Amino acid sequence: MLNIIILEDNTNERKLIQKIIENRILINSTPHSYSAKVVLSTGDPQTVLTYVKEHKDCNFLAFLDIDLKTTLDGIEVASRIRNMGIFSQIVFVTADATALRLTIERHVEPLDYITKDISLEHIQQKIYETVDTAYQRYRFTMKSATHINYFTYSKIRNFIEKIPLDQIYYISIQQKKYKTLRVYAKNKIFDCIGTLKDYEKKYPNFVLADRQNLINLNTIKDYDEKNGIVYFDKGIYHSVAVRRRRSIMLKLKEEQNKKGENN
Repeated sequence: MLNIIILEDNTNERKLIQKIIENRILINSTPHSYSAKVVLSTGDPQTVLTYVKEHKDCNFLAFLDIDLKTTLDGIEVASRIRNMGIFSQIVFVTADATALRLTIERHVEPLDYITKDISLEHIQQKIYETVDTAYQRYRFTMKSATHINYFTYSKIRNFIEKIPLDQIYYISIQQKKYKTLRVYAKNKIFDCIGTLKDYEKKYPNFVLADRQNLINLNTIKDYDEKNGIVYFDKGIYHSVAVRRRRSIMLKLKEEQNKKGENN
């Protein structure tokens, strides 16, 4: 679903923008409603940033007023969203067209601009066109990614990166670094923020090999249950604790059966 955020400090204008967007979600050029929803409508920039932080895996379309008369303007909010969202499209709504040049200086690269000095009819049409374009991009992105599952992670707080899940071999605790993990992937080793419990819960195919390591069932090529060793690509392997060996064998068989059913 495309999650839509409205940040506008004028209550009446905010309600108007929301009504226009919701009308377009329901009635558009397609036979069906868009898979989209206004999830947040507010005049507080910090509320927007908090919401995005708590929903990092969502796909956002954000309508942001530039002049918010607070310590944070819409351009700064957009810049921070860019550093947090996997997929985010930004639309600036402003009464001062000269402020738009700042978006170029800040390298925000918005989807569109809507100025408030045009007629209501034109504002409505601009919002309709913007929602249509954003939704088409969202659909294209989702369609392109349907065959790829991603591992998302943070190297530094509030900045998200991703790589395909089928490139991850295993993840280990970094003993001397609080909530820091080392990820062993195909042709790549890197650290990220989090705990093994976080990733075990988020990715069903990640299972504990022991108390210090998670292994990715989907990248295991062979398993020696007797000696407790899982093999990934050539020369890459990992040991398995005695008490975990049987359960991992059963999980691998489950995965094989699922693949057989899907083929």
